[in-house]
Amino acid sequence: MKHFTMVFAVLTFSALIHASEPKVIISPVNHLFVPNGFDNNDNVEVIVTGQFPSPCYITNKVDVVHKNDKILITVTALQRENAKSDLCEPMIIPFKEEITVGNLQGGDYEIIVNEKSPYEQREKLNVAVSSSTSVDDHLYPIVEYIELGFTGGLSGDAVLHAKVPSDCLVFDRVDYLSNKKDTISILPIMKKVSSVCNEGNERIQIPVKFKLRSLSNKDVLIYVRSIEGKSANTIINR
Repeated sequence: MKHFTMVFAVLTFSALIHASEPKVIISPVNHLFVPNGFDNNDNVEVIVTGQFPSPCYITNKVDVVHKNDKILITVTALQRENAKSDLCEPMIIPFKEEITVGNLQGGDYEIIVNEKSPYEQREKLNVAVSSSTSVDDHLYPIVEYIELGFTGGLSGDAVLHAKVPSDCLVFDRVDYLSNKKDTISILPIMKKVSSVCNEGNERIQIPVKFKLRSLSNKDVLIYVRSIEGKSANTIINR
């Protein structure tokens, strides 16, 4: 009898542990942002957004597969199945995933997120051929974060908080690229003023202004290039 009780207890505990394991699901992605302005020297990034129906969902992982001119991206989440009901009250939990696609050859691509699911998203991507063989056609500061200012109506402004990576660089100008739909790419360009480059520690603030008139989507991605191949970005809801 004692042996049976121990076996029953072990099986019951095992069942509880198994039941509490989260379930992997396809993330409910509702928008795919594809910035423009990438060339074949760049680290291509795209951003997806979506909404979880309760706090019992969390982001899991992102898988990226290259198939010729198609980039297949699968975004998954974890659903906690046996959480207490008061922890899973229905509420909108927005999420954002910054996805590194990697270095691509010049040409046209199709980005497909969560293919053949209710949350499938597709967008086109054009990668230009670089005019140089350097890592990038431009040098950028290390952009730490974006401080949004006024973003109402047909225009907006912000301040880029950044660090100058070397003492041989100074801020030059800001270039803007719009995809005419939902993304404004901001390129804070540095210029080299000395042949000797040591590590820099100067922090700068770069004011930027952008126009929203030509963008048709309600949500707009502000995508700021940074020297380490990543980006600082934020989404404006108009």
